[in-house]
Amino acid sequence: ELKFSHLITNIPQLKLDGTELFDLYNGRQSIEAFFKSCKQSYNIKNLRTRTFNGIYAFLLTVFITHNLVSLARRILFAGTELATTAVHTLVEKIGSISAKVERLKSELRLYGQVRTN
Repeated sequence: ELKFSHLITNIPQLKLDGTELFDLYNGRQSIEAFFKSCKQSYNIKNLRTRTFNGIYAFLLTVFITHNLVSLARRILFAGTELATTAVHTLVEKIGSISAKVERLKSELRLYGQVRTN
């Protein structure tokens, strides 16, 4: 049994009952926590655009990046210490790899070197 002491919203009671409102706002809290995590992990403290399409494209890129890092943790790094490493730490480690791209006639070659502090 759920009990609410106060739940203030501008959503009419005819649209959602108390339980549905709780679920809605609880889901929003999860999204807010995800955004907070992304701001720290991917260094997106501020956006470089104010247009809807620019923000939308930027956030999609962050979500795709997060999914790829999570997938790499689960599949590529399975059985290693990186499988349980925090996303923020992985992004820092991956971001510290310096790379050089060399264009040849029929291919691109990528050379990478991990910087040590």
